[in-house]
Amino acid sequence: MKPSVVAAIALVAASLTTSVAAEEWNAFSSSTKTAYLADVGGIGVLGDDTTIRIARVPTEGAAGDYSHKIEEFVLRCGAQKFRSILEVEYGPDGAEIARYDDAEAPWDDIPANGLGSYIKTIACDSQRASGSSPSIQAFIDSGRGK
Repeated sequence: MKPSVVAAIALVAASLTTSVAAEEWNAFSSSTKTAYLADVGGIGVLGDDTTIRIARVPTEGAAGDYSHKIEEFVLRCGAQKFRSILEVEYGPDGAEIARYDDAEAPWDDIPANGLGSYIKTIACDSQRASGSSPSIQAFIDSGRGK
């Protein structure tokens, strides 16, 4: 196994272990269809790599519909680079229905605008929006940020 694969797997495992115990979902952006939340309690740092989980939650949905996606990003703050290494899709009952691992994803420049720049300000610059939820289910149950 390549050293970079081993390091990426270790980083994912470490960040997932940390985030399970300390979830704190901070809503930082939304559109008419999607709310974006960052698990600020689960941000992990290992060497030059910083990991953060970002959830995409539909802004509309029936009561008890916990459908959402969580994507894990790794950032190299000083180098202004990021990549997505894992995406997990959850169905209406909140159970995992699909998982897409990409430990070898290429590094991209963090754009000046867009999701990557938002993620950087949260993960690298410690900026936070007001208010947070202890879980995605709590966010959905409280009205999906409305």
